[in-house]
Amino acid sequence: MPARLAPDQSRGYLIAAGFSVRGASEPGIFKRLLALLGERSAVAVVAATPADDGTPEEIEQRLLGGGARQIQRLNLAKRSDSEQAATLAVVDRADLAILCADQPLRLSTLLGGTPLARLLRKRNAEGMAVAGVGAAAPILAEHMLAGGAQGSTPRMGSVTLAPGLGLSNRLVIDPGGASADRLGRLLGALALNPFALGIGIDPDTAAFVGPDNVMDVVGRGGVTVIDPTDVGHSNAADADPSGPISITNLRVHVLVHGSRYDLDFRRPL
Repeated sequence: MPARLAPDQSRGYLIAAGFSVRGASEPGIFKRLLALLGERSAVAVVAATPADDGTPEEIEQRLLGGGARQIQRLNLAKRSDSEQAATLAVVDRADLAILCADQPLRLSTLLGGTPLARLLRKRNAEGMAVAGVGAAAPILAEHMLAGGAQGSTPRMGSVTLAPGLGLSNRLVIDPGGASADRLGRLLGALALNPFALGIGIDPDTAAFVGPDNVMDVVGRGGVTVIDPTDVGHSNAADADPSGPISITNLRVHVLVHGSRYDLDFRRPL
């Protein structure tokens, strides 16, 4: 669950970004990130990636090119790295934390239940923005989409859900992109948890969720929103272990750059 807000506080932005935003093709996402900071520009890049993965460095270069003044990288290789006083001090001073990983479960196993995870929730409740890029985007949610099979038809056993950071309990996030055929994964996740909205994010695209729970889409691609508010019949309770799942009466929206969506009232603006 998200940390509780004090009466005089506004929650910080949550930014879920698809893959490839580190490339030169999408400067708008980084401009929007830095615009959130204003004169403040202390950024913590929390990375759970192999040593040969250049994603954290490329993200840092894009931020520096956009005018960020102070960037500190925190490399997580073991759970004890999420308990170090120096690591916690960097996040405590940051105005933006950017999470990046090569797979969701690597990040969640290094972060889950640690002082760093608790601090990220606390700082977001105090106004610090938190972004998840690519495979790190799903961990922003309470129910993290850790993996799943490709295909447009959801199947039992084809979706892996795990506990996320819980910065939002409204979303299930899939940053796999249109090429990964994410529809079946999102539908399978919603069949198991029809409370949340399913959010599928294209490459070079990001969803900015503000303190007012309004989501803005930035980038070259689209964000698919699947709303199960009025979900009808589903056979999830009776389907075979690997059988197809029936789920009815869903609403689907495809939002592009400049589109806005109200998460509270579940409607495009």
